[in-house]
Amino acid sequence: MQVISGHWGEMLPFYLQRLDDSIPQAATGLKRSITQTFKEQVFVTPSGMLTLPHFNFIYELVGADRILYSIDYPYQTLDGARAFIENLPISQAEKELIAYKNAEKLFGLG
Repeated sequence: MQVISGHWGEMLPFYLQRLDDSIPQAATGLKRSITQTFKEQVFVTPSGMLTLPHFNFIYELVGADRILYSIDYPYQTLDGARAFIENLPISQAEKELIAYKNAEKLFGLG
């Protein structure tokens, strides 16, 4: 099962280490840590929160393969949406993954 979480993961990525420390595998009986489960089963979207510090954190945590580009249209303006992804400090191949290739794969569109 795969899950999509908007708004840079709804703060959960920023608490993963705390969750791993507070609810260790020995207590859960799970084969993976909460962080590892998140990295393998959650796709994260910016949902129009186009900030480089948030992107950098999520990019370091899950990599380009787990980010889906999105905007909260019509609630957020599209102004700057394209420029944000075009100016990210990552390779063109990673920009393409985030912009559309990850979604094509996840939803079986490609």
